[in-house]
Amino acid sequence: MDKQHLLTIGNLSKQTGVHVKSLRYYEQLGILIPAYTDPDTGYRYYTLSQIPVVGAIRVCIFLDIPLKEFTGFLTRDQRRIHYKKLLSHGTMLAHRKIRDIREKLRLLEKFRKQMEREEDLMLHGEQAVHALPEKYCWVAPYAGKQQTPAFNILMTRIFDDIDRRRLRLGTEAGLLSFHRKAGTEQFLYAEVEVTGREARQMKEIMRLPAASFLCAIRQESGIAEAPRVFPDLFAQEYDKIVMETELFSGDDYDVALPKFELRCSLPPGGK
Repeated sequence: MDKQHLLTIGNLSKQTGVHVKSLRYYEQLGILIPAYTDPDTGYRYYTLSQIPVVGAIRVCIFLDIPLKEFTGFLTRDQRRIHYKKLLSHGTMLAHRKIRDIREKLRLLEKFRKQMEREEDLMLHGEQAVHALPEKYCWVAPYAGKQQTPAFNILMTRIFDDIDRRRLRLGTEAGLLSFHRKAGTEQFLYAEVEVTGREARQMKEIMRLPAASFLCAIRQESGIAEAPRVFPDLFAQEYDKIVMETELFSGDDYDVALPKFELRCSLPPGGK
């Protein structure tokens, strides 16, 4: 082949501003095939018409379009670039990113408010009453404590299940128990953001109604200690919801000695 009008990979790199290693990587992906490779030396050669292809690849990178999708914007002979299709796809991805960022900001705001509530609890001493909104929780039976291997393994499994269902996590996770005349049930839970209709279609999701809770700070996990922590409430006969979450308030979270918030729902009328 006459190499007089071809570009070496070094020349292509200089004219496009793309590193030689990147050009070789594009070849590995099958999106920039050399026009000619010398069988004796292994040197790669490119045509001038491949410079715009490199430019289109850079547009994909700028728009965060996965390079494995790039061939979808080229004709088979790589002589024509479907720029309208490429830019349309990039626009769709950009709008998706905006939605994702807004969702993250909304969730971060919920975390901020929750941390403020936890800090308020710590400032008011051992116990305080807080009104908590309705929650939907992904639950799994669990009779142990937090900060144990069994807890970590089951919580990881729950997070994986939630992710597979493409659900959004809420801001809380921990232990949950119900104290009724018929007995006590205990679960591990992770808050999820779903509609009531979605929740009714999944047996793993449980709705917790909005309620007022008496909240206490604990130095160690132990939801079974609720009757001892809240003796006045447990002396009254009504169905109780008890929750335990790890506290993440403030700037001095101690990874070795975390604190926990234990909550017990107040009786009807809040007394």
